[in-house]
Amino acid sequence: MAVEVVPVTGPEGLQSFNAFPGVVYRGTFAAPPFPIIEHAGHKRDRLFERVEAQAFLAVNRGYAAGRIAAGVHTDGRYRATGYFGYFEALPDPTVAAALLEAASAWLNARGVKVMIGPVDLTPHERVGLLVEGFRGLHLPGMPYNPPYYQELLKSCGLELEMNLLAYYCDLRKPLPERLLRVAARAMNNQALRIRELDFNNLSAEGEIFSCLHNGSMSGIWGFAPLSPEEGAAIWRKLQGFYDPSLLLVAEIDGKPAGLCLTLSVLKRNSGMAMAGPQTARLAVLAVLPAFRFKGLEAALIIECFRRACRRGVMRFEFSQIAENNQMMNKIIQSADQARKSRVYRVYRKILSGS
Repeated sequence: MAVEVVPVTGPEGLQSFNAFPGVVYRGTFAAPPFPIIEHAGHKRDRLFERVEAQAFLAVNRGYAAGRIAAGVHTDGRYRATGYFGYFEALPDPTVAAALLEAASAWLNARGVKVMIGPVDLTPHERVGLLVEGFRGLHLPGMPYNPPYYQELLKSCGLELEMNLLAYYCDLRKPLPERLLRVAARAMNNQALRIRELDFNNLSAEGEIFSCLHNGSMSGIWGFAPLSPEEGAAIWRKLQGFYDPSLLLVAEIDGKPAGLCLTLSVLKRNSGMAMAGPQTARLAVLAVLPAFRFKGLEAALIIECFRRACRRGVMRFEFSQIAENNQMMNKIIQSADQARKSRVYRVYRKILSGS
């Protein structure tokens, strides 16, 4: 019997879609918690309000054999590129091919010219397929998958779009003197203030996040614009789970200049910390162009490290950095205590109707 791919509709279909990773990862303890798609979730979650999406389930001989979701921005300016994400499949190339064909056809019908993935509907969610660094435990929110997924996607004719890198940093080792000197000079600027995120004013903080993201990331691979409402939605997702003292905003003369978003699981949520509560992830370092190359990047990193050390964090992960982001890769690689630890891959497919 041929593999059948069916669109997911209604609560029962979504329940099967969300439960499928349990089939693939049964007995795999390294896997972090997997995000789920809620029924009509994109209507309730501001992160998805500008996304049109469809989930699919592959069925083989009456049993679920794989899943995928296709998504595209509702704004016509960004519809040339669409995404496939939430990809999970048993080790069967015919299942993977059927899932990707369903996602491609759905996106093609909506005028999408290029499909990239895995991307969980928006680049503000999980991005990439783990292709190097499977050993050890993995941080929440980071992609994790069996090694055979790489062969499945390659067998379907997908090509490399971008490699995203993760670095491991041991905070028990001395920090680079040059980084400390540059940070110290920047901190001498009386106009500079580095503060924690204010969770009591998420509307204003969402606007600041939007301003910093859109103003600093537009030239970076994978950029997607962030509205103030979407910025506030991201903060809301982090609230209560991660240490707010490591979510830092830099202001110069009272105006937003930079952001350092580090995720360290609060002790009361230690069940989320698959890599241990002593490990944190520096997920975003953003500085507006007008303030770059003046030491602000170094000041944010050093302030974050110092705060993390006071809270018992001993290991840092920098992720995910696009392979072609020369500035960030150079900054990280200049530290003797940093080493590349994992590689995540994003694939591309040119759609036939393009």
